[in-house]
Amino acid sequence: MPVFEPASATDAVFASSYVLYSSCSYLNHTAKNILIGTAGAAGLFLASAATANADTAHKVAKNDTVWDLSQKYGVSVESIETLNKIDQNSHLIVTGQTLQIPAKNDARQQEDKTTEATHEVSVKDGDSLWSIAQAENTTVDKLRSLNGLAADENLIYPGQTLKVSGAAQAAAQTQTTSANTQQASAQTQQSAQQTASADQTQQAAATNAQTQQEASTAANSEASQQQHVQVVVSANHTTHTVVSGESLWSIAQAYGVTVDSLRQSNNLGATLVAGTTLTINDPAKTPAQQQTQAAQQQTQATQAEASAQTQQATQSSNNAQQQQTQQQTQQQTQQQAQPSSSSSQQQSAPAQQQAQTTQAPVASSSISGSAVAAYAQQFIGVPYVSGGKTPSGFDCSGFTHYVYAHFGKEIGGWTVPQESAGTQISVSQAQVGDLLFWGARGNTYHVAIYLGGGQYIAAPEPGQSVKIGNISYFQPSFAVHVN
Repeated sequence: MPVFEPASATDAVFASSYVLYSSCSYLNHTAKNILIGTAGAAGLFLASAATANADTAHKVAKNDTVWDLSQKYGVSVESIETLNKIDQNSHLIVTGQTLQIPAKNDARQQEDKTTEATHEVSVKDGDSLWSIAQAENTTVDKLRSLNGLAADENLIYPGQTLKVSGAAQAAAQTQTTSANTQQASAQTQQSAQQTASADQTQQAAATNAQTQQEASTAANSEASQQQHVQVVVSANHTTHTVVSGESLWSIAQAYGVTVDSLRQSNNLGATLVAGTTLTINDPAKTPAQQQTQAAQQQTQATQAEASAQTQQATQSSNNAQQQQTQQQTQQQTQQQAQPSSSSSQQQSAPAQQQAQTTQAPVASSSISGSAVAAYAQQFIGVPYVSGGKTPSGFDCSGFTHYVYAHFGKEIGGWTVPQESAGTQISVSQAQVGDLLFWGARGNTYHVAIYLGGGQYIAAPEPGQSVKIGNISYFQPSFAVHVN
């Protein structure tokens, strides 16, 4: 009997069949056929097992899908798409493309590596997507993806729970929908092979993908709208109707709240529209109180100014009486000195010069800071105009120049010259009526008048008007006490 050395598992089966067949020649023709059929089936089984378990390459044939390949090779759709960088939304592969098919063990390890433990945080007052991303060492885009937020969505609210790691909210649904869609696509393709041409099948698959994308977009839009609708309204709240020229910042300042709290209590769009009614949660003050305080400050400033004028008038009257008395004394001295010798006149000359020197009045150049602050508040509501220096419209330096000019003080027409209008001091040393500056000295870009209590008044920016601000929200760089 000849010796047959097998080169593979398949050959070994066929070799065994050959020996068995030669040794058992007495078997009838039917038994021989059964034996040969059994050996062939075993060889095909081993060949198929070897192919399925190998980490191999697959050239995409016409009508192939990722789901078909995952069923054929016994691995997951995700492992094939991850290894070959296939878009996991469209699942698109091209006829003739060569794909790497991972081994089963590699696919399981890859799936295990991609599974992350879920970690969540609770949103606190003042948090934003950016601050949470920084604190948790992740990105804003990943937070949006994990929590089903739209690509331009920034709205979160206190008490909300956000995922910072783990599987995205829509991931499981997407995979299930994707698998179902792929199965339906496979069935559709098989039916299309029997009833229509390959071009019609591809067109149906493209329509399916487009429908999937539109459904996903609609679901995301609906989820975004539902999140927008969720607002927070406290038991202690009031309402405010927006008027032309107002902003969220100015309204927050008027009621002593933050811009974030206004967004949380109102379903706001990108633009604040006049006539919109806003809910104000837990207001710390009311505009009426603010106007009352401004009126009180103005009254105090007016009284202080009147008192200063009265003192100045009294001083002027005393100086006039003193001057008149000195003139009478001088006349009497001159009359007594006429019979005397010239030496007496020379002796009286220094006395006359001394008397004349004493007669000169001392002018006061001090300006009341309270008067400056009160006068400035009369222009609340005047619109911002670039380069404006009159009550018809101010910019920041035009406003401060106009106020100080009212008191006879020339401080310069823009921010840099106004830095030299007095003594530079720190913001913590600023007094009522002092100038506050933003930016480095010699390169300042904004100026305001300090009102005390952390507040200032300024013409802020285009689209707004003269109003009161707080240094805790917009911190100045330094202050100048006007000399």
